[in-house]
Amino acid sequence: MPVHGSDTDPEGMRRFDAWAQVFVASAIARFGQEHDAWAADELRAMEGNAARGRRRFAWLHDGEVIGGLDLILPSRENTDLMECHLAVLPSWWGHGVEDELLSWAFEQARVEGRTRLTALTSWAEGQRDGEAAFWTRHGFTPAQFTLRSDLPLPMPPPMQVAPTLAPGYVLQSAVDGLPPDWHADRALLSARMSTDAPMGELAHEPEHWDAERVAAEIAQVTAMGRRSVETVARHLESGQLVGFTHIEVSAGTPHRAYQHDTLVLREHRGHGLGLALKVANTVALQENLPAVRYVRTWNAVENEPILRVNRELGYAVTAHLCEWQRILR
Repeated sequence: MPVHGSDTDPEGMRRFDAWAQVFVASAIARFGQEHDAWAADELRAMEGNAARGRRRFAWLHDGEVIGGLDLILPSRENTDLMECHLAVLPSWWGHGVEDELLSWAFEQARVEGRTRLTALTSWAEGQRDGEAAFWTRHGFTPAQFTLRSDLPLPMPPPMQVAPTLAPGYVLQSAVDGLPPDWHADRALLSARMSTDAPMGELAHEPEHWDAERVAAEIAQVTAMGRRSVETVARHLESGQLVGFTHIEVSAGTPHRAYQHDTLVLREHRGHGLGLALKVANTVALQENLPAVRYVRTWNAVENEPILRVNRELGYAVTAHLCEWQRILR
């Protein structure tokens, strides 16, 4: 049955919490307590994102939620795509629940006119992908592999000294949002993430960003109860923001920070801005959110420039992810 984060009646709220807990239980089975599943309240806050519509469904057995679907339908670009996040309580995996859920996802794709589905699997370093056979059996193929890496904090003092910037650039940091006069330049950087970052075999279209969309994303992070730290690189001659890196910290796990996007515009690469941005932002994180004990990041295996920066900073690989793709005929 459908579940909604906007439900206010006690039964609807209980069912949504149970649906979210299925994703948590699945993640704990793979990673223990240092998993990456979203908290129920964070998932509620995501429901209002105008650019990423959601359809959420729970699979019930004797009135209890044992499986869940979180379907994401982009509305501004990639409107042929449906992202499929599927989870089953570990004790029920292999009993056909996952097959029924995916069949329902296929039906939703047909109803919504979506012809491309993606899904994500993850597994700890030194383990194997326990769900690969399931997605292969249903016609999905690997489209991109990603490394998850962790950086212990605090960084050693020698690593907290940002490299000397090339003449003509300056770094600036902001906590819990961005000054409004940054939004337009930040929109360009977000748009370029969809074209300049490695995408493997994923057939994604460029994303369209403007200052309003940036403001909406900042508002959503606030609604999720998350703190954020962002550092940008400004080109002094033009005044333009030409690079950025963004970190978030969930209220439920204040000891862990999530490294989100990092990008330097291609025309400004080769000046050491990537490393300088990440060092400066990590230092700002330590100063403003001292409870954080490590930073977690995800990078495509082919993104060697950022992986090289991460290794220099001291990140260590802790897990692997695979994004799967299927084209519906």
